[in-house]
Amino acid sequence: MILSRVIHHVKGQQWTAVFLDFLIVVLGVFLGIQASNWNQYAADRRTETEYLGQLQGDLRNIQTEIDAQIEFEQFQANLANQVFGLIRNDASEDRALKIDIGLSELAVRRTLRTQSPTFLDLQGSGKLGLISDPALRAAIISYFYGISRLEAALDKNNAFFIDQGYCRFILDQGIPPRRWNSGLMNMPLPTSAIPLSEYRKSTEKDALYATGGAVLAAPADAGIWEEIVPHLAWRGTISTNNEAIAQRMRAATEDLESKLAGHLGRRAP
Repeated sequence: MILSRVIHHVKGQQWTAVFLDFLIVVLGVFLGIQASNWNQYAADRRTETEYLGQLQGDLRNIQTEIDAQIEFEQFQANLANQVFGLIRNDASEDRALKIDIGLSELAVRRTLRTQSPTFLDLQGSGKLGLISDPALRAAIISYFYGISRLEAALDKNNAFFIDQGYCRFILDQGIPPRRWNSGLMNMPLPTSAIPLSEYRKSTEKDALYATGGAVLAAPADAGIWEEIVPHLAWRGTISTNNEAIAQRMRAATEDLESKLAGHLGRRAP
């Protein structure tokens, strides 16, 4: 219809009408593009809000894992100190057994993983650009880069100092594994260290697992304890270092959570 009107006006040399027709066409195209852009912008903002909401959920899960790691490392550091006290000061009949239990539990270490499915999706699909605030986008990328480095440092501590150092020494000394005894050790296991397997719990009364294959881990002379002390000190020190790493991870997570909450709060209607 517009085209036929333009042709008619051109044939009649109605230049003002031709100009108006041209203006209507240009304005219509412009408004159509603007409407499309606005719709795309609104859709992008809705998608951004959904992604950031999911990212908040991931960060809460990460925070839970980090808090469990902190609880675990604090327990292990305290346990190492308690075992040292048993070696130096305890003279009770069950001294060797308590030391045995403590040394056995200190062979346990915890692996921390802080993956975010939402961030992996944003990164893998190239949708990080949906995050409209450049500062927030940079903070998110920086957070996950930094957290992965801290996670790697914790893994290195566990693999080198605990697996290859402490645990190898314990095995080489022939110190058997012992089940945890909260009453005897006068401290309960933290939630992060409690075994979830019902089968494992059911085996605790079996003779092999209850005694670790031996009545006592150490001979009557005290030389073995003095040899254990430096390894015990290393084991406790690594847990304090791991705890410090986890605290840095918690602080970084809380900071990003705050930034996300602030951004979403400003976007809320």
